Amino acid sequence: MRRLIREWAIRGALVVGSSLCALVFAEVLLRIFYPIYDGRDNVTLSGEPIKNWFEPGSVYRQVSNEYDARTTITEKGHRVPGVNGNPDVVFIGDSFTYGWGLSDDEAFASIYCRERHLACANLGRPGTGTSKQIDRLEEFLKKWNWKPKEVKLFFFGMSGSFSAGNDFVDNFQEGRWIQAWANGEARPKDDTAGGLGERIIGWQSFLLQRSNLVRIAKYHWGPMMKSMLIADPGAERMAESLLYTERFLKRLDELSQRAGFDYSIYLLVPVQDILRGTYPDTLTTLNQVSPKPVVSTAPLLLESPQQFYYAYDGHLNAKGSRRIAEFLVSLEIENHASK
Repeated sequence: MRRLIREWAIRGALVVGSSLCALVFAEVLLRIFYPIYDGRDNVTLSGEPIKNWFEPGSVYRQVSNEYDARTTITEKGHRVPGVNGNPDVVFIGDSFTYGWGLSDDEAFASIYCRERHLACANLGRPGTGTSKQIDRLEEFLKKWNWKPKEVKLFFFGMSGSFSAGNDFVDNFQEGRWIQAWANGEARPKDDTAGGLGERIIGWQSFLLQRSNLVRIAKYHWGPMMKSMLIADPGAERMAESLLYTERFLKRLDELSQRAGFDYSIYLLVPVQDILRGTYPDTLTTLNQVSPKPVVSTAPLLLESPQQFYYAYDGHLNAKGSRRIAEFLVSLEIENHASK
């Protein structure tokens, strides 16, 4: 019996050892012949790294495994489109509105304004939540004395997940910071990694930095991998996030009344929200705290949603961005026809 157990242990060790050797060999081979790097860079047109990627009047490139996008910042310090005088429409949001991974003419703000022949300003800024987006809007309205007819806010989020790149989690963090500042307290630590899903996603990030095999898997099957694992926020943190989100959206509503512009709120969702079929829950959740009905863009991307997002990066690709822009144009045409 002992001899049998020893033989099985040796066989198991050989299988594990040979598998590890095969993985190491594949890792080395693929690093040479099929290298995929983890990350995105902003560089000059000649390829030199840049530090301030909102430098007024600058032109640079966003580069990654999936894109090389020419990016123009206006003299006022926001991404094109821009205006010399007063904009008809101002776009606010995060990296999806900004057009991460998209060239100037591919961002949905640019397509919409070009096809509608409108003067527009794209104030989208990556890495921001609703509060900072409204701060940015208010700053530009005051500084340049803008009096737009309309502001379009694009909320990016998934109510069932608290992973990075999600306005629900951004609002949770910003709301806590604002609350601490108002109470004269120290800035609280980021409390956004409490669940097992978030920890596993953190381990995935660790592996992506070190393994070309893992990066290749994400490059080809990113949407599927994202849909298999989410970071459930938990009821308490989600309730707190919604409290802050409601406050921030109320600020937009009050600002619109003071400044005299109309506004619309649109929902953009990550690809995993569509693949998991949970995108209606996200819309319902956001509508609970929104001053006016939110328009979801998820139904536009239901047919093979993977084709509308960058697999590795996760942002909308050119096809997805155009789909959003065409929808916005069609809404405007319908609204004008009904008046």
